[in-house]
Amino acid sequence: MKTGMNTRRRVARTVALLSAMLVVTPAVMAMQPTAAVTGPAVTPVSDDDIAFANRLSKAFKSVAGMAEPAVVHIIALQKRQQVRYDWFGMPVERGPVSLMPTSQGSGFVVSADGTIVTNNHVIADADQLKVRTADGRELEARLIGRDEATDLAVIRSDELASGGGVRPITMGDSDALDVGEWVVAIGSPFGFSRTVTAGIVSAKGRSLTPRETGRAYEDFIQTDAAINPGNSGGPLLNLRGEVVGINSAIASRTGGYEGLGFAIPSNVAKAVLDNILANGRVVRGYLGVALSDARPDQLQGAAGIPEVYRGVAVGTVEAESPAERAGLREGDVILRFQGQPVNEARLRTAIAVTRPGTRIEMDVLRDGQRQKLVANLGDYASVLSDRAATQNEVLIEELGAAVRTFTRQMAREAGYRDARVKGVQVTEVKPDTSAARSGLRQGDIILEVGNQPAPTARAFVDLVGKGGVGPGTALGVVRGNRMGTVTIVK
Repeated sequence: MKTGMNTRRRVARTVALLSAMLVVTPAVMAMQPTAAVTGPAVTPVSDDDIAFANRLSKAFKSVAGMAEPAVVHIIALQKRQQVRYDWFGMPVERGPVSLMPTSQGSGFVVSADGTIVTNNHVIADADQLKVRTADGRELEARLIGRDEATDLAVIRSDELASGGGVRPITMGDSDALDVGEWVVAIGSPFGFSRTVTAGIVSAKGRSLTPRETGRAYEDFIQTDAAINPGNSGGPLLNLRGEVVGINSAIASRTGGYEGLGFAIPSNVAKAVLDNILANGRVVRGYLGVALSDARPDQLQGAAGIPEVYRGVAVGTVEAESPAERAGLREGDVILRFQGQPVNEARLRTAIAVTRPGTRIEMDVLRDGQRQKLVANLGDYASVLSDRAATQNEVLIEELGAAVRTFTRQMAREAGYRDARVKGVQVTEVKPDTSAARSGLRQGDIILEVGNQPAPTARAFVDLVGKGGVGPGTALGVVRGNRMGTVTIVK
């Protein structure tokens, strides 16, 4: 009996507790909306804020409207032969050779004759080029000239010029661009043509490692405007609709946009464009000094120099060079080149894209005192050729390898027949360069560049100067007692 009474008491207490919970729980739930309503008041957007946003939107629309007709989608085609293989990987049937699309990118028209600027890596391996315009036309184009070291190329569509309606785009001054300034990118990411994105200039004077780009000369504008594969070669524009950069590279762990895009400054592109139109290739300037970024202790008296362009220390000055004739000395610090502040990468690029014979001015810091020096740039290719002739060995910076003439005496000592081995020997391969990535080795003997013989270091230098060595170029190479081919890659 007592056990039964205790059980009834416990049940009664449990029912009372549940009843209380059923009363309290709805009350708590009912209080939640009331708490939200009594939170901080939301301030309505003012008419001034809306007007400001509309003006900015109008500026972006204006840039897109001005630039889009000049932006083209570029399709590079290569000759490919279809081959059927057996189970052992041996070819058993070869089909006809046909043109196949191998890469796509962007470009923009810069003159009424159909001249287009783009990236070298968009068109480097093409056997045929096509451009698709904003109004849907697909037209033939041809290569005018290209420069692997700056990753720029110039092509032309005569059909575009003859068809009319060409609206060239204006090239602006990239040196006048400031960090934080609004910019607009237009291109064909992943094949989606006429895509417009906006952002700001994140930084200037950026350099990427050769492993990332394979380029010898760099002075990138960094932007957070969305740039993806296919944007390459398209314009980066300021809010006046002027080209201030050529979209060229991204830094990404995934291969897509992660907020880090890089564009070649328009002033570099203008110099390369003028050089190619005048010579069919880039004829490089030459100063004749070893360069490195200046250390803080070398900058006493250099107030007012931007941190990113902190000056360039002069190392060895070559005898009878334009630098020596201008009065440059080892230990000097170059603060400005043609009126613009410089770091090592920017100065090296500026010299390389400036035509030989150009009169250049430099602001130099020496012993804490500033002075101006004037030099007339020499011809880099001519200097290399002369050096190869007199010293019999030369470093090819674009390739990242040093070569020397493989003489008959050297051939005899190595046990080769004179008639069989006549070329240049690789004496050095620098790491993280095109030569290293292509598989060239120290000791290799290069007999041919493409189908052109390279019997001496001077002949090899001349072929490089004429643009004969770049991605896809086949080098006939002797290594030990074997003969084969090394294909140049970026």
